[in-house]
Amino acid sequence: MLQLQNSLVESLRTKPFSRITYKEITEGVDIDRSTVYRYYNHKNQVLQAAVDVRLTAFASRVDLTFGRKESIDGYMGRLVDAWIGLWLESGPLLAAASGLGAEPGPPREWWRERIGPWIEAVREAIEVGRFVEELPEDGRPAGPLAEMTVGLCLSTFNRELTVERDEEHRTMVRDLLLDAILRIMGRR
Repeated sequence: MLQLQNSLVESLRTKPFSRITYKEITEGVDIDRSTVYRYYNHKNQVLQAAVDVRLTAFASRVDLTFGRKESIDGYMGRLVDAWIGLWLESGPLLAAASGLGAEPGPPREWWRERIGPWIEAVREAIEVGRFVEELPEDGRPAGPLAEMTVGLCLSTFNRELTVERDEEHRTMVRDLLLDAILRIMGRR
């Protein structure tokens, strides 16, 4: 099934997910068609499987926990840097998946489950940051702030990191994004 996922990733290098057909994905693999249909009967399933593989690997590399010796600035910088690395590895695939997340129904629920740990980690960091007085206790609920933070990251990554950019541009985007996140949280 990895062949199908890789075929999709290759197709995403040249065209958007909405224009890729299931037939195009399956043509590039050496697997009997009946076997293919046993595992995936729609291109969305191939996309979801490919994203799950990458996010599982990402989760094993990145600690989402806000550390005791970390400032909120350092924590959010570490997360943004990790997410940027993930997008540089798999940007078109993740952009397609987040596009699925905009559709109502099961695709949205699937995507929300995938980004749920990120939102929860940021929510906890906001609450801890408030407790240790790094962030203001301003009465705004941490959950919506965390959702806004992750949403801002995802939209920025989809817009800025799924196309070829030079290192200077990526650094500028990273710094502006981190500044915006910390402002949302009330830090700056």
